[in-house]
Amino acid sequence: MAAERFYIYRCGATASCALTAVKNEPRLRAEPSAPWQFWMQVTRNQVEDASIGFGFDAAVKKIQSDGFFLFTGTIKLLGPQSKPASSGEPDNV
Repeated sequence: MAAERFYIYRCGATASCALTAVKNEPRLRAEPSAPWQFWMQVTRNQVEDASIGFGFDAAVKKIQSDGFFLFTGTIKLLGPQSKPASSGEPDNV
């Protein structure tokens, strides 16, 4: 897969997460009770060790076929994150 950047979305306050290669992937359907929200942008190098909840090679295969990969986020991914003063978004892992 040619994408260098990937996007992690979190389903409401749950541990359910999705990885996409396209920001705002249209095939990732939102539920009104727990909408998908952008969580962070990552690169392959940041997630090679599977410490945030998935193995990258398996995720890429699923993204190629379905547009997204569903997984359960780890404490490292979902735990408290400091926010940079300039962007207002969670730090990358």
